[in-house]
Amino acid sequence: MPLSSDQMDLLRLIIRVIGSMSVFLNLCLIACVVALERFHKPMSFLQANLAGLEIIQASIYIIGNEIATTTPTTCFYVGIFGQLIANATTFMNLNISLYVYLSVIYRRGVAERYWYYYHGYTWGMSALLTGIAFIMQAVLKRGPVFGDSTFECWISAEYPELRIDLFYLPLWINSVFIFAIYGRILWFLRSHRKKRCDENIQTGVIPVAPDTTTTSHHEESSQSNQDRTSVRAMSFSGPGSNAPSLSRKLLIAPSLPLPKIVTIPSLARSHKSGKPAVSRGNKLLLIKAGVMATGFIISWLPASAGRMYTLITAIPAPYWLTILTAIGLSTFGLWNPGIFFLTWLWPSFSKKYGTRASDVNEGAPDYPTNASGGKNCGG
Repeated sequence: MPLSSDQMDLLRLIIRVIGSMSVFLNLCLIACVVALERFHKPMSFLQANLAGLEIIQASIYIIGNEIATTTPTTCFYVGIFGQLIANATTFMNLNISLYVYLSVIYRRGVAERYWYYYHGYTWGMSALLTGIAFIMQAVLKRGPVFGDSTFECWISAEYPELRIDLFYLPLWINSVFIFAIYGRILWFLRSHRKKRCDENIQTGVIPVAPDTTTTSHHEESSQSNQDRTSVRAMSFSGPGSNAPSLSRKLLIAPSLPLPKIVTIPSLARSHKSGKPAVSRGNKLLLIKAGVMATGFIISWLPASAGRMYTLITAIPAPYWLTILTAIGLSTFGLWNPGIFFLTWLWPSFSKKYGTRASDVNEGAPDYPTNASGGKNCGG
C-alpha cells in the first residue's frame, strides 16, 4: 500500500532536518582541512573527500522526489548523479578502511603509495555501475531508468531489481570486505602481541633488584659470613705461628654482588615503556576509520532490510521500517564529521578535566615488527 501524504511529509521532514545538519558539519570538516595545516594529512584528505560525497548525497535527499512530477527531466539527471555519488560513497568508505589496514599492517608510506588507486577504484566502479543502468534500460525498455524513487530521484520504480544489483549488492559486498579488513587487523594485533610475549618468555628478563627486606637479609648474611671467616683466620694465625704477618689480617670473603637488571637491546625500550604493537597515531587512525565504517553500515542497515523484505515478500516494507530507513539515510553523513571533530576537540576536553589526552596527530609511521608486547602481554 502506498504511503499517505502525511506519512511522506513526516519522512521528508526527518530527512531534511537531519540531512541539513549533515551538510553543515561536512562543510565545516572540509573548511578545517583546507584552512588548518595540522589537517594536511592523507587521512584528513580522505575524510574531506568522503565529506564532499556525503554533502552531495544529502543534498539529493533534501531535494526529494517532488520534482519527479514537476520536472521529470531534472529528476532524471539528478537520479544519474545520485547513482554515481551513492556508489562512490560506498567505495570511499572501503578505501579508508584499506588505507588504515595498510598503515597498521605495513607502514604509512605503503598506504600513501596507492593514493591514485583509491580514487581510480572509487570513480571507476561508480561510473561502471551507472553505465550498466543505461544498458539495462536499453535492454528491458521499461522507460527511463532514473526517476521517482521513494525518498529521492534515483533508479525508478520500473526497475526495482536494478536497485539491488547496481547499488545494494555492491554495498553488501563492500561491507563484507570492511568487516574482513578490521578482522584481519585485530587478528594481526593479537598474534603480534602473542609473538612478542613469547619472545620475552624465551629470552627471559631477570627480575629487578630485590626490595628492602631482601637486601637487609642479604647484608645480615654477609656480616655473619665475615664473622665466621674472621674466627677461622685468627685460629689459623694464632700466637706462636710462623705464618707471615699478612696472614694475621682478616680474610674477609667478598660479598656477593646485588642482582642486576639485564636489558636486551631490542626489547629494552619496549619493556620499560610498554610500547604497544601500533603507535598512538595508528591507533587513532583505526578508531576513526572503524567508527566511520561501523556508522556507515548501521545507517544503511534499515534500508537494506527494507529492500530485502520487499524483494522476498513482494509487498512494501512496514511503515516503522520505512521511518528507520529515513533516519538511516539522513544520518549516514554524520559519522565522518562526528569522529573528525571528536578526535580534534577531545584533547582539549581531556586537558581541562584532567584526563589523559590522546594524540590528535597521526603520529610517525609505525613499524609493528619492531614493537614489543612488553608489559602489555596478556591472555
